[in-house]
Amino acid sequence: MHVLSVLLQATNENLVEVTQQTVIEGDSYFHILLKGGWILVPIFLLLFLSVYIIIERWFTIKNLGRKDTVWFARVNELISENKLSKAAKFCSEHPSSYAKVIAAGLNDAAKDEQIIQDSMQTEARQQITKLESKMNYLGISASVAPMLGFLGTIFGVIRIFYNIALTNDLNIASIADGLYQKMICSGVGLFVGIIAYAGYYILSGYIDKVVSNMDKYSNDALRAIRESKSALPSVESEY
Repeated sequence: MHVLSVLLQATNENLVEVTQQTVIEGDSYFHILLKGGWILVPIFLLLFLSVYIIIERWFTIKNLGRKDTVWFARVNELISENKLSKAAKFCSEHPSSYAKVIAAGLNDAAKDEQIIQDSMQTEARQQITKLESKMNYLGISASVAPMLGFLGTIFGVIRIFYNIALTNDLNIASIADGLYQKMICSGVGLFVGIIAYAGYYILSGYIDKVVSNMDKYSNDALRAIRESKSALPSVESEY
């Protein structure tokens, strides 16, 4: 029993020691991060900007690119019944990019097919511009953040050797200490760049999927308009 109590006491002491060491290391990492210098300020600003844009664009693209098969079936039904004005109004009340593109074609449904197609393409370009809004800032963050990190490291190295030149004291410990502090800038810059780079390409893939669906919906709507006109050649449109 005495041996068991000694082992338990030793185990508890080890656990306390490990816990205290973990806390100290956690604090030291935070303090080391703060020693990166003023260059971390613009890098963190780019981080906040990138995270904001990724979240904002994700919900915006999700809202504009939401697929609704029930809604589209109702639009096709109205077009097949030659109720073009009702179909256009029904599309204008829907928030998706697909609805805006189809509504542009329905507003010119009484005109030639080429004009209808041109109207849809023009509106599609405007919707794509809305989808890609602010995406360039992610590209800038992905490129600039690592460069700022490397710049901070270079400034740190210059400072180290400048101090050596002034004091004429070559101390390996001081060089290593100053260098790892400045390399924090490179690490943080790369981290921010990776986040912005990944966010940019994930959102770009999402946008490509929305554009592909936009082409499909607009082509289906154009086909429905064409069939509606050919099925009722003698009946005038509501326009």
